Amino acid sequence: MDFEARLFDPALRAVRLQRVEAADEAAARSLLAEGGGTVLDMQVVRRRIRAPAGTTRTDLALWCSELRTLLQAGLSVVEALDALSAAAGAGSVYEALLVRLREGKALSGAMQDAGGFPPLLVASVRAGERTSDLTHALDAYLRFDGMVGGLRRKVTSAALYPALVVGLGAAISVFLLLVVIPRFAGLYSEAGAGVSGATRLLLAFSAALSRQPWLVPACLAVLSCTLVWAFTSDRPRVAGAWLIRTWPWLGRQVSHFERARLFEALALLVHGGYSLHESLSVCLTLAQGASMDARIREARHRIEHGASASLAFRAAGLTDTVTERLIRAGERGGDFDRVLRAIAERHRQAFETFVERATRLVEPMLLLGVALMVGSMVVLLYMPVFDIAASVR
Repeated sequence: MDFEARLFDPALRAVRLQRVEAADEAAARSLLAEGGGTVLDMQVVRRRIRAPAGTTRTDLALWCSELRTLLQAGLSVVEALDALSAAAGAGSVYEALLVRLREGKALSGAMQDAGGFPPLLVASVRAGERTSDLTHALDAYLRFDGMVGGLRRKVTSAALYPALVVGLGAAISVFLLLVVIPRFAGLYSEAGAGVSGATRLLLAFSAALSRQPWLVPACLAVLSCTLVWAFTSDRPRVAGAWLIRTWPWLGRQVSHFERARLFEALALLVHGGYSLHESLSVCLTLAQGASMDARIREARHRIEHGASASLAFRAAGLTDTVTERLIRAGERGGDFDRVLRAIAERHRQAFETFVERATRLVEPMLLLGVALMVGSMVVLLYMPVFDIAASVR
């Protein structure tokens, strides 16, 4: 993990910023103290996770699955990575890992040095190395990745149909405005038919688009650039935080997704032998958002000062009544990782229920809106036709 610290340097007699890489905050403070500095403040530096050279983010799950399969077949870590490197070709991430492994480093250290691997995956592999059960560690990470990926795919699939409906409605409207309505406008001018104010406004808007045909592709280009910018910057996170502040009900639903990720990651790490305090430190790298990070820090601080997990999580606002009772049961029974996984499953089901209900509500509303928009244009367009037919009679 990377930490950024504000510390007082006695040699310079000034406050400066310094970054340090360590397993947890305590280790980072120890490293900085060895240099003679006095730490004033410290926080985790959230890095944008990029896939290692030669892979994509979706390849990480495939890489874990292939490595697990080869290990289960009886190959050593070096032999498994050598086989994967031969299949991937020159320049793959496997070669970089093999170089570090042959230098005597553990796989988790090699992954950390290579960069691009999620800290949670590195921590899971390190836990597997401690227990000499790397295949189980990879299974645990794949379960976490599958849970999070499943929730994201559910949101994507739920948003796909409304996006298609809106796109089709927009395409039909543009076709009417650029092709159909100008022809009717010429017919009305030749027939001398009177049109209503709403129809006249529709005809004027169509004529404006016909005179400036570049407006449609320009709008499409702006929309495309906006979507690319939204998905490649942190602005959607800021906009999401604003929506959550505006609609607390939506914030409660989104928190189910965040807590599902958090408790599933905690279950993975606790089962791997990490303490709850260490697990919370690793979970700060999940990029859950400023509000969730603040709650995790508060829970970690309280546990560090002797509070029980149930009290620390309740004080940090990470639990409701049911979750708090489950954590207390886990503290008494000792099977804490299963309790954490049960809590994650509970939040996962709640979020999936919200997505399904929202989909059933939004889809009919969008269909109705598109039908009203296109239908209104058609009705306004054909009303003068009825008047012309009546005058002919």
